[in-house]
Order: sequence, then structure tokens, then C-alpha cells
Amino acid sequence: MKVLGARLRALRAEAGLSGAALAQGAGVGQPTVSKVGNGRMVPSSDVLERLARALLLDEATSREMRDLGLTVETSYGRAQ
Repeated sequence: MKVLGARLRALRAEAGLSGAALAQGAGVGQPTVSKVGNGRMVPSSDVLERLARALLLDEATSREMRDLGLTVETSYGRAQ
């Protein structure tokens, strides 16, 4: 989860977005962005897709994020 969180934080910083701005753009709550970014939440594939769209990621980077999400989900299961 920490690798996914670190990657999300880096992408957010590269985009020049605050956590609140990313959350608003993705249509998710700011606590969701914070928890994923800090490695405390396993995001759903829908949340990852929303974040990728809000970050305007290219296909290769979007795929990287999906792959990281799948790895985390397989390793840790879903947060309930």
C-alpha cells in the first residue's frame, strides 16, 4: 500500500494539486485521497480510475496505477 500511496502523492505533486483539489476533481472525499496517499486504504478500481482521470494521466501511467492497485488488493484485501 505504501508504494501505491507514494506514487499517488508524487503524481499529485507533479500535477500541482492539493489533496482537496484532487478529491474534488475525482469526485471522491478528501479523506479518501489522504488515506490512499498515506497507505492506509486499499482503493477500489473505480476510485483509482477517478484519480487517474483527475490527474490527467496518460495510458501508461494509468495502467501503472491500476497494476499497483491490483497488487495491493491481492496482498491486503479491501478495506471494509
